[in-house]
Amino acid sequence: KVFLSALKIPWLNLFSSMDRINSKKFFDKKIVQIFNRFATYNGSDPYLAPAVLNSISNLEFNRGAFFADKGMSTIPKSLYKLALELGVKFNFNSFVDQIKVSNGKIEGLAIKDAFIAADIVVCNTDIYFVYNKLLAKQFRLNYKKDQPRSSSAIIFYWGINKVFKQLQIHNILFSKNYKEEFECIRGGNEIYSDPTVYINITSKRIKSDAPKQSENWFVMINVPHNSNQDWDKLILKSRKEIISKINRVLNCNIEDNILFERVVDPRNIETDTHSFKGALYGTSSNTRMSAFFRHPNFSKNIKGLYFCGGSVHPGGGIPLVLSSAKIVDELIYSDYEKK
Repeated sequence: KVFLSALKIPWLNLFSSMDRINSKKFFDKKIVQIFNRFATYNGSDPYLAPAVLNSISNLEFNRGAFFADKGMSTIPKSLYKLALELGVKFNFNSFVDQIKVSNGKIEGLAIKDAFIAADIVVCNTDIYFVYNKLLAKQFRLNYKKDQPRSSSAIIFYWGINKVFKQLQIHNILFSKNYKEEFECIRGGNEIYSDPTVYINITSKRIKSDAPKQSENWFVMINVPHNSNQDWDKLILKSRKEIISKINRVLNCNIEDNILFERVVDPRNIETDTHSFKGALYGTSSNTRMSAFFRHPNFSKNIKGLYFCGGSVHPGGGIPLVLSSAKIVDELIYSDYEKK
């Protein structure tokens, strides 16, 4: 059914890769590289991912992008404030041990020694974690855990004691061979010797994010998901390559300007967020039909169980995660409106 539906929209170029379409449209390899970059918005490979993902660049270039006035953290803070105004009660630091199910219906949540009865449960944690840690064993076969994972990241948070006027909020220092870089990521064991470096500096817009004459750098490279690689070794290697590239491009010695550093790698991501194998976006979108086979926002076997977040439909990234929440809201309203 999904396949037949996809055939009805041939203009989406489902059967061509992003790179193939971009290479046809643009003759400058650097321009192609810029447009191929949008595959990483959901952890995909532009040489494998369907060209339908080129719609991301269309939205960004032709419709524009929004910037939260006080940074990304204001999005959940604003949602929290609105929820309180609507009477929502929050129970923080309450680890859920199990989602209780009885006769194919949600019964409630087991939290330590307590039980909270509920008819509806919405999970926004990683879908793999839900099936393998929060549901009883008989439900685990309902989820295909062998689906390919998306890429992950190594991130350096740097406090920089200098203002670099040649940089903006978003900065990308590309590799010389983008295809080879993605082949390395796909290989799963190494990081590329010339990684593409993304630098985000929110203090360019929000001055309070860094002290005067200083900047807050979020420095990221794409890497494979966690498969028990030697991440300590890979972090040292990537740091050396990143600093070398920044020094070359900016004609500086950035090491002298780093006052603070914190590192995040796929292990932290997996531990802190329960994201399976530290994948940033759940399953990858590297096949023609993968977007159509992401886990739906509801359980087919358990009435009252719904899912939102980056590991389910429609995908990862703030806009899609918020869209998944909106979808769940509409599903619950539809399922329970008349009851």
